[in-house]
Amino acid sequence: METRWMYRTSNDLCELREASKGVCVMPIGCVEKHGLHLPLGQDSIQGEAIAYAASQIEPVCVFPTFTFGDLCGAAPSVPEGTVTLPEETLLLLLEQLCGQISRSGFHKIIIFNCHGGNYPLLSLFTRMLANKKRDYIVAVATVTATEPDEIAKNLKQNGRGLYPELTTEDEDYIIKFFDEGGINGHAGFGEVAYMMAIAPEAVHLDRLGIESGLSTHKADFLNRAGLRIRDAGWEVDYPNAYDGTDPVGCNERIAKCCFRLAAERLAHSVKVLKEENETLKWLDEYQKGW
Repeated sequence: METRWMYRTSNDLCELREASKGVCVMPIGCVEKHGLHLPLGQDSIQGEAIAYAASQIEPVCVFPTFTFGDLCGAAPSVPEGTVTLPEETLLLLLEQLCGQISRSGFHKIIIFNCHGGNYPLLSLFTRMLANKKRDYIVAVATVTATEPDEIAKNLKQNGRGLYPELTTEDEDYIIKFFDEGGINGHAGFGEVAYMMAIAPEAVHLDRLGIESGLSTHKADFLNRAGLRIRDAGWEVDYPNAYDGTDPVGCNERIAKCCFRLAAERLAHSVKVLKEENETLKWLDEYQKGW
């Protein structure tokens, strides 16, 4: 079933709305450096692909991706290719897009967040909506890119052969990666796997090792003292926009497995929101008398 808003005609969007039970997913990413080995559009690309794959498991309308998410800092030190917009612009655009989605009869909106830096923006956005009269609810779902970690834990706890995509060698590699203290953060194992499943030509494993993905620990003294600066000092701790141990052994089989698990997780979130009948009632009750 074609689930993408942009591929539907105006007169058959109603069919998708019915199949979606009024639920619409809007992926939101960003455009920023992801080490030297992943594309600038990593978050937006993976968000759109996972949302579409999830919609083939649990039918739901997939709205065009909100590509330019929240990135602080337009300073000269920000890596080339980064796109940053004012928070006021992002908040206004999010609100107006949600209004347009609702105008077409989708009154349950899932913002599928694929960029960690969007958390403060989306928290503020949902807080802002609480003081506005509206006929839709917004729920935030998040891609965590933790599949490799979870696969390793599951294999160790429940035994081998749990994932049909993986060979014994793949299982050995994933377990060893984490047993030896492998880190899976920004532009790390999980995101490499997603992009290898979506657009393998955009992944450059041969560039791993040129820039470090390990923390400089420069901001540790602030965090130990309970002090928080912008992004908890992420920029100084990870100046290469990469937080991870080089996943040199990631391959197409591991990638397909991780991508499938991410799509299934989002599909489950969609299913829950499609089947519940409480959230819009809560909204009406909250807004009574406005």
